[in-house]
Amino acid sequence: MKSGPPMDGDRFQEALTAWAARGLAGRLDVAATARLLGFAEHDIQILLACGKLQPLGDPAPNAPKWFAAIEVIQLAADRDWLHKATREVSRYWRYKRQRRAKPAAI
Repeated sequence: MKSGPPMDGDRFQEALTAWAARGLAGRLDVAATARLLGFAEHDIQILLACGKLQPLGDPAPNAPKWFAAIEVIQLAADRDWLHKATREVSRYWRYKRQRRAKPAAI
């Protein structure tokens, strides 16, 4: 996850308030991250592959992924990040549909 400029005091307090209001833990699993960002669970893998999200620690490819709640809240409030992430997911699915539509060459 590319970190942007640090949050100012007001934005940080808003993020903490949102975090507390939702009763979120410090770490979120894929399902909670997807719900908070407004993506499908299977789209989180796409966001990981393109570098828009970064899990905590250094998990193995087949290990469960965890995300920092405060960072996910910050991303959910960032319109530019949401735009870019949505564009990446759309690009992935468009490319996948195009590959399926092409007949196999003999």
